[in-house]
Amino acid sequence: MQAERKKVEAPARVIAVLNQKGGTAKTTSAVSVAAGFAHLGHRTLLVDLDPQGNVAVSLGLDSPRMVHHILLGEVRAELCATPVRDNLDVITSNQSLAAAEIALARAAPADRNERLSLAMRGLTGYEYIILDCAPSLSILNQNALTYAGEVLIPVSCDYLALVGVTQVLRTLRRVGEHLGRDIRIAGVLPTFYDSRNRVSTEVVSYLRKTFGARTLPPVRRNIKLTEAPSFKKTIFEHAPDSHGARDYIRVVEWLRTGEGKTQTTRAA
Repeated sequence: MQAERKKVEAPARVIAVLNQKGGTAKTTSAVSVAAGFAHLGHRTLLVDLDPQGNVAVSLGLDSPRMVHHILLGEVRAELCATPVRDNLDVITSNQSLAAAEIALARAAPADRNERLSLAMRGLTGYEYIILDCAPSLSILNQNALTYAGEVLIPVSCDYLALVGVTQVLRTLRRVGEHLGRDIRIAGVLPTFYDSRNRVSTEVVSYLRKTFGARTLPPVRRNIKLTEAPSFKKTIFEHAPDSHGARDYIRVVEWLRTGEGKTQTTRAA
């Protein structure tokens, strides 16, 4: 039985987890950050904006109401939020989201990128809303960036991942120019870190030189993080004493306290 949920009055902090390159532990990071906030007692909503639907797979969910229903105006957002753990609700997705994106592409330009923001406008009761974005440059991601107050960029510790960071920054600037505001970077998160690997240490060094205080402590390569989805568990349930659990709680604490202060895309 889930514990009674506390009442939340203030607007939620909305964080998009985004990297246009695949293989960066994006969904693992989105699920773990959302679960971490919930674990620390914060009312949290995790929204899957990736048609692959890996959030539902990771947590063992099968919900009839999904994010594409919200974007198409068929169901109110609060009716799609499924309670899955204490303090944690999830809005899932599947391949039908790709069809919804085609419908969005046909919408008027003024409405196209605002659909998620408008649909989520009446949603209350959360301290944090985490958006798991698709690894692509898409209308869905433009909706996510329009709605989110800030972006967390996971970066795998390999050289090709640095190209992905450049692409993300370019996208943030482009969307920011369209919105008439800067899109804030909550942090850049090195993933799959191995201190014994020269490439890992060089990538983290490069990120620290480029982003300074916006570079979070790295998440170490950990088999328990890989295993957790197969058990339909978060890392905090599957292996609470593992490096993976400790690293992601550290990420959540870092985000929660605002360590390093949030940086805009212009400063990046």
